Amino acid sequence: MHLEFVVPGPPISNQSPGPNLTNWRALVLAEANSRWNNPPLKGNIKVILINFYIGSKPSVDIDNMSKPFLDVMQESVYEDDRQIRQAEISLVRIDAPFVVGASKILVAAVQVGNQFVYVRIEDPVDPFPLPN
Repeated sequence: MHLEFVVPGPPISNQSPGPNLTNWRALVLAEANSRWNNPPLKGNIKVILINFYIGSKPSVDIDNMSKPFLDVMQESVYEDDRQIRQAEISLVRIDAPFVVGASKILVAAVQVGNQFVYVRIEDPVDPFPLPN
C-alpha cells in the first residue's frame, strides 16, 4: 500500500460545478497531501474509493464521485491518471454490517458514524484475476 486516508463528509459530484466542487477538491487534496509527502508515483497503481453514506441512497453516483478524486491526486500522488490500471469504487451504507480485519484508519472513521470517503492507493493485482 502506498497511501490511505479518509475525507470527511459526503462527496461532491463532478457534475456540480461551482464553489462546492472547488472546496471539495481542495479538501481531498489537503487530506491526500497530509498523508503523502513523497514524489508522485511513476508505476501502475490501483485505486480504492468507498463512499460511506447515511440514509437510503448515496448523494452521488459512482462515476461522478470518483472523477474529482482521480483528477485531484494527479500530479500530487501519481503523475498521470493513466497509471490507474485497476479501480474499486463502492457506495456503502455506513450502518451496513462489516467484516473484521479492516485497516485502523477505516475502522476509526466508521466508528465516528459520519459520512466519509475512504481512499487507498496500492499496487495493482498482477496478474489480473478475471471473473469466474
